[in-house]
Amino acid sequence: MSVQQIGSPGAIRLRFGPFELNVAERSLSKANEVIPLGGRAYDILIALLEKAGEVVGKAELIARAWPDVSVDEGSLRVHLAALRKTLRDGQFGDKYIANIQGHGYSFIAPVKRLPADHGRGEASSGLSNLPPALGRMVGRENVVREMQAWLQTDQRLITIVGAGGTGKTTVALATGHGALADFFDAVVFIDLSTVSNEQHVIGAIASVVGLDSQLVDPREALVTFLRPRRMLIILDSCEHLIAKAAEISDHILQNTRGIYVLATSREALRVSGERVLRLCPLECPPEQPGLTALEVLAYPAARLFAERVSARRGNFTLSDDEAPMVAEICRKLDGIALAIELAAGRAAVFGVSNTVARLGSRLDLLKFGRRTANPRHQTLAATLDWSHDHLSEAERVVLRRVAIFVGHFSLEALVAVAEQGGIDRSEIASAVENLVNKSLIVAWPSYRRMLYRLLGTTRSYALEKLAASGEHNSMAAHHAGYLSRSLEDNRGNVFDLEPGQSLAGAMQHYLGDVRAALEWSFGPDGSDGAAIRMAAAAAQSFLARSLFVECRDWMEKAIGRIAADCDPQDQMEIHASLALSLMFTTGNSERVRDAFNTALAFAKRREDAYQQLRLLSGLSMYLHRTMDVAGSLEVALRAESVANKTGNPEDAALADSMLGAAYYMRADHVRAPKYLERALRGSSASRRFNATQYLFDLRTTSLFNLTRSHWFAGNLDRAAGYAERTIEEAERADHPIALCRALILTMPLHFWIDELEQVERRLSALEVTAEKYSLEPFRAVAAGLRGRYLIRIGRSADGIWHLRNGLEKLRTQRYEMLVTDFVSELAVCLAKQNERPEALALIDGSIATQLRLKRPLHLPALFLAKGVALMCGESEQSDRALECFEEAMTLARQQSALSFELRAGLELARLWIDRGQTGRAHDLIGLIYGRFAEGFGTPDLVLARRMLEQASVRELQAG
Repeated sequence: MSVQQIGSPGAIRLRFGPFELNVAERSLSKANEVIPLGGRAYDILIALLEKAGEVVGKAELIARAWPDVSVDEGSLRVHLAALRKTLRDGQFGDKYIANIQGHGYSFIAPVKRLPADHGRGEASSGLSNLPPALGRMVGRENVVREMQAWLQTDQRLITIVGAGGTGKTTVALATGHGALADFFDAVVFIDLSTVSNEQHVIGAIASVVGLDSQLVDPREALVTFLRPRRMLIILDSCEHLIAKAAEISDHILQNTRGIYVLATSREALRVSGERVLRLCPLECPPEQPGLTALEVLAYPAARLFAERVSARRGNFTLSDDEAPMVAEICRKLDGIALAIELAAGRAAVFGVSNTVARLGSRLDLLKFGRRTANPRHQTLAATLDWSHDHLSEAERVVLRRVAIFVGHFSLEALVAVAEQGGIDRSEIASAVENLVNKSLIVAWPSYRRMLYRLLGTTRSYALEKLAASGEHNSMAAHHAGYLSRSLEDNRGNVFDLEPGQSLAGAMQHYLGDVRAALEWSFGPDGSDGAAIRMAAAAAQSFLARSLFVECRDWMEKAIGRIAADCDPQDQMEIHASLALSLMFTTGNSERVRDAFNTALAFAKRREDAYQQLRLLSGLSMYLHRTMDVAGSLEVALRAESVANKTGNPEDAALADSMLGAAYYMRADHVRAPKYLERALRGSSASRRFNATQYLFDLRTTSLFNLTRSHWFAGNLDRAAGYAERTIEEAERADHPIALCRALILTMPLHFWIDELEQVERRLSALEVTAEKYSLEPFRAVAAGLRGRYLIRIGRSADGIWHLRNGLEKLRTQRYEMLVTDFVSELAVCLAKQNERPEALALIDGSIATQLRLKRPLHLPALFLAKGVALMCGESEQSDRALECFEEAMTLARQQSALSFELRAGLELARLWIDRGQTGRAHDLIGLIYGRFAEGFGTPDLVLARRMLEQASVRELQAG
């Protein structure tokens, strides 16, 4: 409401509480007595009333009251205090102005527009019986303005349609109050909820406009009376008398010219010329971590909650700590205005956190309400009772049975669950259509079919009806059975994916049903058979949604209930999903290997090539993480054998990717790239990552292994290009496992070439993702990488702490992939801190482990780090360091690891130069440098070129 609207010729007075403000006269009165009010206070009051219900900033208020003067906030507080004292703000429960801490002030009391004194005797004046507005609206101002515009453009029949409690009556009354001036105060309100018989509808209208409802022909008498008049008739709550309300409205509009009808109903009247406004629930804050109070209050559902709490409790200021809880309340109540108002009433008494905790049973919480409201608006339960009482028996049956679905459902799903007990498909379909029309079920168009859902509050009510009917267990069993069958039979697209939509995104709408079915199946009314079937069917859904902890917990429960006669397919799925979820949440224990092998045994007995490849790829990840070089190649060769039998190019590409990874671990930088590049050629670049199929992203796995193999081999430009492609593919995969693996295995390249800004960006992404999805092994890796980064930027003490912490966790979790990187960095840093004995013990232990377990890949890096550590500190051991550098070079040359050969050669060359053997150093670096074909802008190659140039200069000077 704005003063510009209020100040129009027909409406220049405002009323709030016992006060009346005359805009034109700039006067405030109470009980016809003028109340003295200073000019500044008056300007502040007008500014607040212009944006009633909204937050007005302090700067704006100061600008309005002191337009040409510079004052501080203290002056504003003084005048606001005087204004509050004048209004007796806060006394006797009356609250007008709320302080929104840190943002400004808001006028929170209901405000009513009154017409000006002139013109009140025109035609039809005195016919209005419009009751006061039902509290100040929040988030509906645009809707009211839209309907007022429709009325002004001669739209004579408008129906506000929406679910119970959305605020249809509030919006209708606000529209009626706003239209008083246009209709010369002739706006009448007829509450049809009090009319139980359709024969009494005309009588109800006639009585309100002043006619005798007992006339011989009240229908024609009503039309005759209305014909010469201009009037807005508000018909509230038409749903239970929908046919009669539609008939009367149509008859009035057909036989008059100045009569307008505004109806509220849970379904449209379906009359010619009707314009339907569907009143949606208030917009709620999203489920997003870290929302502040200011961000939450940007949503009307949250503003309504905060305002109603403030009205009850006084001076309520939403804090950042409470903001996520208020957002959750609004979401749980689906943005239903009545439900939010009632919850706010409880929060005013019990607090926000207590109210959130009690929302598990929405209806228990919301049985308390407003004593002064219409009976059907006093509580949410009463509102829903009103709708339920006017349903047919078939509609009641379908409404309670559909409550077993937590999220969206199709008609086919509902029929599969609810078609029993004398109700068939056609009756269910008809009932669903009627319940949608009556705003009790929400229709949700999807890619190929229509989906439906119940609002949370409606579902809670319907669940009570389902429990009272004695059908709950039967419906729950049918629901679990339907879900398990659907998940088993339609693994490809059970969730009706739209083009480009990820399975994880689609799963969001169905996850509640999956969880509910699992809870029932594993509960006292379920059975071992139902529990095993449901767990096996649901496992891939949890993996697709990256809910690894939840997947692990359900699979643990399922394994405890497996019997000998359980379906082998189900047992295989449960063991496989346990292996994957365990690996990514707790690390690489022997239980992971055992679970993979158990699942593989089932797949092999069934001669199921698809499952064998899926499981071998998962086992390959496990062996890669534990650095089991021999086991990795053995599994890759098994996968190649299976792929050869299927003849499927995608299977062959998968096997090639596993072989490439295995040869990379064997430090074979000649064969590894050949297999990895062939894997990429055999796999479509547009191929979508299917987390439920492998959890092994063929493309990102091939790309990060190519990145590392080319880096080791000295192809640094190609390595950098593959690193970028790796991250791009992982981000497109839209799965945290693919992204985390891509980040941790490309980041060491950026350390190598000193791209620390890139390290920081990608390390932050890794930390956030690992934390969000509870991926403990990746969090441990992130700690180690953070330690490396801190050391590189000069924060050695912090870096050492992070490296120790990361290494301890990685060893506990048996995650060996980057352990040698962290050991090398930590050892060199310790040596620089004069802790050489500890540094050498650490690095010698790692070298011994690599030799014992036949892991050649990282030996050049370890000997290089040992040599550097020997050269650090107070007493250099250059002879021993020289031996280490020579060993590192020899190992690197054997592996064709040209990058490590050069770095070790640079260290060796420095030693020789220090000993006066400049020519020998020049020859060494010249030979290695000459074998590079790219990467000449990277630090080692720049240093090598400078060293060669300096050596040449020295030779010339000597000559």
